[in-house]
Amino acid sequence: MEQVERYVIKHVAGSKANQVEEFDFHKPEITFGRASNNDVQFDPETDLVVSREHAKIVKDPNDSFSFMLVDNESRNGLFVNKQKVKGATKLSVGDTVQLGSKGPTFMFDLTPRPQSMALQTQIIDISPATAEVNLTEIRPKTEDRPAVKPKASKFYRWLVLPALMLVGGAWALMKPAENVSVAKFSGDGEIKVEIMPMQAMMPAAYKIYSNPMALEGRFYFAKLIIDNIGKGEIRDMKVEYMVPGYVTWTTATEVKHVLPNGSAVVTIYPQFPQSIVEKTTESAERAQIRITYNTSGRSERYEKAYQFTMLSRNDFLYTSIPASEITKYTDSFDNDDLTGCFVTPQDPIVKYYTQQVQEKVLGGEAASVGNDPQEAIRFMMGVYEATRRTHMVYSGTEGFLQKTGDIQSTQQHLRLPREVITGNTALCIEFACMYASVFQCEGLEPVIFMVPGHAYPGIKFQGQLYAIESTAVNGEGLGGIKSADEAFARGMQEMQECLQKMQQGDPRYKILDVKALQQKGVQPMELKDNAFMRTKVDELAAQFAIGGPLVFQKATNVQDGKVQ
Repeated sequence: MEQVERYVIKHVAGSKANQVEEFDFHKPEITFGRASNNDVQFDPETDLVVSREHAKIVKDPNDSFSFMLVDNESRNGLFVNKQKVKGATKLSVGDTVQLGSKGPTFMFDLTPRPQSMALQTQIIDISPATAEVNLTEIRPKTEDRPAVKPKASKFYRWLVLPALMLVGGAWALMKPAENVSVAKFSGDGEIKVEIMPMQAMMPAAYKIYSNPMALEGRFYFAKLIIDNIGKGEIRDMKVEYMVPGYVTWTTATEVKHVLPNGSAVVTIYPQFPQSIVEKTTESAERAQIRITYNTSGRSERYEKAYQFTMLSRNDFLYTSIPASEITKYTDSFDNDDLTGCFVTPQDPIVKYYTQQVQEKVLGGEAASVGNDPQEAIRFMMGVYEATRRTHMVYSGTEGFLQKTGDIQSTQQHLRLPREVITGNTALCIEFACMYASVFQCEGLEPVIFMVPGHAYPGIKFQGQLYAIESTAVNGEGLGGIKSADEAFARGMQEMQECLQKMQQGDPRYKILDVKALQQKGVQPMELKDNAFMRTKVDELAAQFAIGGPLVFQKATNVQDGKVQ
């Protein structure tokens, strides 16, 4: 039986043109798309016609030489030998596949290619001049044939050709420039614009949307693909945008030339005003795009307006991926990193609360002083004890599915850390963000443990992780109100389970390192001081002062992340 060793993907056009990728033939399928988990990954920033999970080639388990090309409901479709594919189609060696009508193209092959799959012989025309053969040159030499010296004319014939080439080259160089034929584009340039907007914007993340360096620039406000579908060149193209009430007309980019069949990709990162974080209601907003350019000596203009949803500062969408492109668990929580926007250590109310905890519960001692992890653990327990003494309530309310455009996401209305403190109630994720804010305000490095259906806070201290179960202040299946020691022990136990699941590769378990996210551009919203909230903090501080400083047993021993 014929043995095939590798799949071969020969890229014909697109960002990977002239590249060849090979894969072990034992693989049951090869996947294509912009997501990093694909076998053949296309550039997530430039190959925008390619979906995150665009297509796959599947080998028939009953016939190793039979293949199907499957379209994963991609946005721009799939073509085989220039014919559009609906759902799936049989794929043969030598077939050409294109992802989208203007997307990258590749040829499918195998190596070594089985004889049974050899491509058909192509018929080509041979000109008579090429077909003539000089039989005297291949006539066998006889023994009695005398040796013939080459004639002088043949020797000079070899000198004539280089001489003619030299003369011709010199003539071409000396020829007047106006007589040289130069190819030029004739006709008008014409643009075709595809706008890929953010369909729902979270004001809490307004600093990320304005920063192309934040989280590798993947949270853009809008992306435009501008194709020149005309026959002429486009010059001096300017792309501008505005969001009425928030952003005035702003230049996104300027492009000097776009040739026929050429494209320009423009990504928009608008500078929204700080006041956007005062928005407490959801609304429908409008963005405007304006493109001006010159072609054939005249000016042209393109304008387009589209709607998007502006959420309130408290709204959190767990993903911005269209429902048609969600294929795995992590796609449904693609926005997890934006949780860092709700950690607000610089909030004046959080600072004031941290000061009160330090004074009333910890007796004025700071956890950030010294290198003893026991001090950090004591501060974690002190924050928990403050919430326990004020009878803070844990609410287990889940988020709800929200449909915005073609995006279906779990949406939650999250109270800010200042609202958790003064409202004295929280969801698990709200607890985690509040604790993280207080921890960082005190100089610690906060982390948030994300597990299926739950979140809880912790810190990273001298390379070691510690966690506390903040929701233990009020039951809901957790066994009632626990002491600070019990909450810490429970958190450490949950942390070990989380780390074990992560080591096993379970994508549902992850740790958000707040400091690392901030270094990647995830900056919290800026909030103003509030006299009423300060008064509420004073009232709470009077409650958690009752009982005196937290009695901390330094005998509490932690080794290898476990409470001994």
